[in-house]
Amino acid sequence: MTARRSWDDLFADPRFHWKEPDPAVVAAAQHWRQGGVELIHDLGCGAGRHMAFLQAGGFEVIGSDVAPRGLEACARQLREADLRAALVRADMSAQPFADASLDAAIAINVLNHGTRADVQRAIDEVHRTLRPGGEVLLTVLNTWDWRHGSGEQVEPGSFVLADGPEAGILHHFFDEADLRAWLARFEIIDLQRVRGELTLSTAPEGGPVFRDAWQVLARR
Repeated sequence: MTARRSWDDLFADPRFHWKEPDPAVVAAAQHWRQGGVELIHDLGCGAGRHMAFLQAGGFEVIGSDVAPRGLEACARQLREADLRAALVRADMSAQPFADASLDAAIAINVLNHGTRADVQRAIDEVHRTLRPGGEVLLTVLNTWDWRHGSGEQVEPGSFVLADGPEAGILHHFFDEADLRAWLARFEIIDLQRVRGELTLSTAPEGGPVFRDAWQVLARR
């Protein structure tokens, strides 16, 4: 059985303290600025790269994460940039926000960390907290990713990885039918399969060096 680890364990490693925003967030910010979005929830804010970028662009941002070390790194990055740190420790499946209280949300490489039931509760919470017409930008791993099927399988599509910096972390991998069922309460505005170089060296020697993910913009 693969030893389980938490994201708090991973945030002890400074390699997980990313600085540059995901290009999808950069594009969404421009789209949301034109649409009058003001308040954004950064779900799984980690070390704060997207909070810093969005706040510097004039948005009000609330960050949540389950990992205390991630929140500490986030607060430090925002403080160094002289930006407000509106942070809350919360599990993705129990978000401490009122119904229909948020204009938009982002969840980049977050909502595939759990069982299928875990991630369903999490996306249902995103739906609950967004205002009608509010949008969410998210990325989750798909079944083309080279890590799909590796490690300990806990249920169909869900594996505790055995190798790399994210070893010991539970991941769910979505095929397209599963993804669309997961997002059934939303209107899918844009759905793309995206591949990119891994930020960390997670591939075994001679193995793949790309992550494969779904990138989705969806509306409540």
